[in-house]
Amino acid sequence: MTEQVHATGANDDVLEEDIAAIYGKHDVETGSLVRLPEKRRDFKPWHHPVKQIVRAKQWADLTKRLLETWSGARPKVLRYFTLPGADLLDIRVLARMCESLDVKIEYFGFDAASSSAAGATDDQTQVRHSVTAESVLRQAGRITDEAVIFPDRLEDIALADSHAATQLRLRGTFDVINIDACDHLAYNPTGRDRNTFDALQMLLRHQMRSRTPWLLFITTRAQPSLLGQPGIEFQNAITQNLLVPESGFGAKLAECVNADQSRLAAELNSIWSTHDSRFLRLYAIGLGKFLLQFFHAQPNLPANVELASSYAYRVHNDDHPDMLALAFRITPDEPRVFSPTVGGAAVVPPLEPVRAVRVASQAVKLQDLDMAMTAEEKLLDEAVNGTSELLAAANYDVQAWRQWLEGHSKRPVAIA
Repeated sequence: MTEQVHATGANDDVLEEDIAAIYGKHDVETGSLVRLPEKRRDFKPWHHPVKQIVRAKQWADLTKRLLETWSGARPKVLRYFTLPGADLLDIRVLARMCESLDVKIEYFGFDAASSSAAGATDDQTQVRHSVTAESVLRQAGRITDEAVIFPDRLEDIALADSHAATQLRLRGTFDVINIDACDHLAYNPTGRDRNTFDALQMLLRHQMRSRTPWLLFITTRAQPSLLGQPGIEFQNAITQNLLVPESGFGAKLAECVNADQSRLAAELNSIWSTHDSRFLRLYAIGLGKFLLQFFHAQPNLPANVELASSYAYRVHNDDHPDMLALAFRITPDEPRVFSPTVGGAAVVPPLEPVRAVRVASQAVKLQDLDMAMTAEEKLLDEAVNGTSELLAAANYDVQAWRQWLEGHSKRPVAIA
C-alpha cells in the first residue's frame, strides 16, 4: 500500500498538468479556474526551421549592423515595414535583437491573412492571435505606441485612393522594409488589379525621401513560369547594362551564371526558362539591376543598391529551391545640384553599370539553405531551437510541431 501511495505521489505533477489541460489552472487570488488556451497545431510553411535562418541570419543580423551605424543623436526607434502574419514572428525576432541595443520598433504594415478573403471564423482567430502577440511585445516595452498593422493587402498601396495607400502616405520613410511574400512578385490577388511588384514600386517611391541607408528584404517565389511582368523588367534592365561593354558587367554576369560571354544573349534566354541555380542567381541580379535602374533614374536623388545577402530554399518544388530571400542595402547618394548655367539635360555619371558589377559579384554567393542545414549540424540546431522558442511563445504545440517536421513532405528534419 505504501508503495502504491509513493508511486501516485511521484505522478502528482503529471496529473496536475492533465487536470489543468482539461479544466484550467487554479487562480489563487480569485479562487476560480482559468481555462488554458488550446495548444495550436496549424503549422505553416514558414514554421519550418529553414525560415528561421532567414529571420536570424539575414533579417536580424543585417538590421543589427544597420543599427550599429547610427550616431548617438539618432532616435532609438527602428521604423519597420512588415507583412508579419498573426504571430508577428519577424517582429519577435527583431525585437529580441533590438532590445540588446536599447532600440524599440515602430512597425507599420498589413496582414493579408486577416483580410476579407479569409472566412469569418479564421478572421476572428487571426485577430485574436495578433492581438495577443502585440500585447506581449507592448507589455515588454519592445514596440512604440505608434506600431500598427492594418487588415489590408499589400497590393492595395498601389491604388492611390485606397485606405492602405492613404495610411502609407501618412508615414515617414522606413529603416527596414520587409516584403515577405508567400507568392511571386507578379501575383495578383483575387479582386485586385494591382500585383505585388506594383506595390514594391510604390514603396520605392515612398523611400525616395530617405537620406539615410536602409534595408530592403524581399522573399518571393522564383521560377520561370511565374516571371510575368517583373521578369520582363529584370531582363530589360540587364540588357541595357550589357550595352555598356566598358563597365565589365557582361563579364561578371557571365561568370556568375556560368555562361560563355561571347554568346551571352543566347545563353541568358535559356537560363531564364530553366529552373535551376543559374536561374536563381540571374533572378537575384535582375531584381538588383531593376532597383539600381529605378534609383539612378532619379537625376537629383540617386542611390546605391548593394546585394547584401541571398538565400534560396524549397517550398513548392521537389528538385530545386523555388523561394528566394534577398537583402538589399540602399544608400542614398548626396543630392545632385546643378548650376543654372548647365542648360538642357544634365550629364549623369554612369555609376549604374559599375554598381551592377558588384550586384553580380554578390549573387554568385547565393546559398541553398536546405543543403546548408543538411551539411552544418550547428546551423540546423540553431534553426530548430530558434523556431521552437518562437512557436512555444505563440502557444503552438511544440511536440506536435516536431512530429510535423519529421514527416514534412519536402524537407523532413529528424530531431534528436
